[in-house]
Amino acid sequence: MMIDEKTVPDAGLCRVIRANAMTVVFEVVVPMALFYGLRAAGVSQWWALMAGVLVAAPFVVWTIVRNRRVDLPALVTLSVLVLSVVLGLLSDDPRTLAIREGWTAALGGLFGVWMLVTVVVGRPAQLTLGRTIAEVKRGAEGAAAWAARWETDARFRRGLRINTAVWGAVLLANAVAHVVLVYTLPIDLISLVTTVVWLGALACLITWHVWYLRKEHLDA
Repeated sequence: MMIDEKTVPDAGLCRVIRANAMTVVFEVVVPMALFYGLRAAGVSQWWALMAGVLVAAPFVVWTIVRNRRVDLPALVTLSVLVLSVVLGLLSDDPRTLAIREGWTAALGGLFGVWMLVTVVVGRPAQLTLGRTIAEVKRGAEGAAAWAARWETDARFRRGLRINTAVWGAVLLANAVAHVVLVYTLPIDLISLVTTVVWLGALACLITWHVWYLRKEHLDA
């Protein structure tokens, strides 16, 4: 049976999109919906927060079993879940449980700092990340051809540095805002406000990212 090679990268990209969408649903949307549903039913803040933590655990375990490895996103999620359970056992203060939101943001901020560092030291992070995306979309040869532009195309190098710098700056700024919100908002508002702020920032960032890649012909 003949397989259209053009459909293979698209299928791979669709799988990546579906996996990320499922992660958002089961690790963000479902826990937040459960938290506010339990609060509306009169459940205490502590138990509502803990339920939101525990409901994400089966999905994370299923992801690890399915992939047969612990990748970076799974490792981050596991660390947040473990921290949340430990804090929950050590204290019955719901504010302590809410610290996990700040922990997640701090990790994102560290990733942003790393991206900013790569802009001035070595090669920008978006070169590595873009090659991974290109391999999903175009295969190994297509990814190698895309990455090879770094050696010969000055506009390509400049564009990747700018794109990496913007991603790093936004991730770092969001982390700072996230931590501030965790420690200043009423507990019942933390999950909603921080999620809305993050999704809003991410939507703006992705919109800019897609526009800039097309404008500068950087699309992997």
